[in-house]
Amino acid sequence: MDPGTPIALVVRHSHRTTLADYAEMLSGGLTELGRKTSFEMGRRLRVKRPAHIFTSFVPRCSETADFIAKGFNDAGGRVLGIESLDTLFSPEYSEEKIWENLQPDGRNVTEFVNKWASGLFGNGIESFGSFQSRLCSDTVSRLIATTDPVMHIHITHDLSLMSLKRFLLGRPLVVTDREPYLGGIAMVRVGSRLSVFAGNTGKSLEVKL
Repeated sequence: MDPGTPIALVVRHSHRTTLADYAEMLSGGLTELGRKTSFEMGRRLRVKRPAHIFTSFVPRCSETADFIAKGFNDAGGRVLGIESLDTLFSPEYSEEKIWENLQPDGRNVTEFVNKWASGLFGNGIESFGSFQSRLCSDTVSRLIATTDPVMHIHITHDLSLMSLKRFLLGRPLVVTDREPYLGGIAMVRVGSRLSVFAGNTGKSLEVKL
């Protein structure tokens, strides 16, 4: 790919500590394995473009961002900055009991997103369409508006990543759509279309802008 072409990555955080309940969902950080693999990912990214990193403020994401940045710098890359984004954390909500529907380890995240998109959680959580619009503005639209040769790296959680993936795939999610640690989506603008690489199939899909 032409190194002058801007690209974006949206990835799940690295290997984390075990989460037992909702309270730990907000505080859980990375394991030593998670720190090492984050650094290694950063070290293996191509350094032809500078990187601008965006992250959820939750420790496991911000730590992932920090170690990716360290690895990228170690490989000779240049990090323009690390910025926190609310949409990479979660949608807005008024009822904490909503999260009783999402297992702490996120194993049912695809089912959760599908139910949320169908309106089954009512007014206790931001509508899926509203959150999807804000999330796309922070990721897809940011890439589309960029003309500089830069790599946007977004570090997020299962929920935001799966919400974006449902939008890009244009269909309800299935269990196998869930991404592993540091797995996710790559995007590049090609004319009037967005070329999206999701999962490990090695195939791309085209999304009309």
